[in-house]
Amino acid sequence: MVTTSKEKDPPIVDVKVRNPITYIRRWWKKVIENEGVFFSFRVRPLTALAIALVVTSLTLGVGKFVLPFTIPFFQYNPNPEAPILPTPEPWKDTAFTGTVRYSNATGKFYLVTTSSEAITLDVPQNIKLDSYVGRRIFAAGKYYKATRTLVVASASDTELLAPKPSPIPTVSSTPTPSPTPTPEPTSGLPGVTTLRVLR
Repeated sequence: MVTTSKEKDPPIVDVKVRNPITYIRRWWKKVIENEGVFFSFRVRPLTALAIALVVTSLTLGVGKFVLPFTIPFFQYNPNPEAPILPTPEPWKDTAFTGTVRYSNATGKFYLVTTSSEAITLDVPQNIKLDSYVGRRIFAAGKYYKATRTLVVASASDTELLAPKPSPIPTVSSTPTPSPTPTPEPTSGLPGVTTLRVLR
């Protein structure tokens, strides 16, 4: 077969389009393959223990060198002169009602409340509680919860009460029924109704 000159002539435009995504994938694969660093070393148990001991001792002592200046809220005091104690509760003004009891063992007067709590009464010398033993009183003063002590300042802060508490009369309110409106037709027209309220 003989070739003609027409077949040998190169084309005027020869366009080849390749997929650019394959080039991007190949490039990304090369980047990922070369990514990262691999270290490998072997440590024996005794060596690891020695290294851990050295690192721990250095890091625990580094605070003294890092913070040579004083910070107001961060001060290390290895030997405190006085131990830090929580602040005690303050005395609070309050009042209690209860029965006065006397203890021969301690020589003190106690106020036994309705919740069976014994409160030590600390009263001035001019108040004689001997006549109040076994009776209900009202006592007001400063109370300290930690020692359960009520300090009464004067005789006007105590009052003799009735032997048994009397209930406060209360009026029970019951709702009164209210009348309900009933519809009544006033005219013969359908759909027109009026309401009549019964009283």
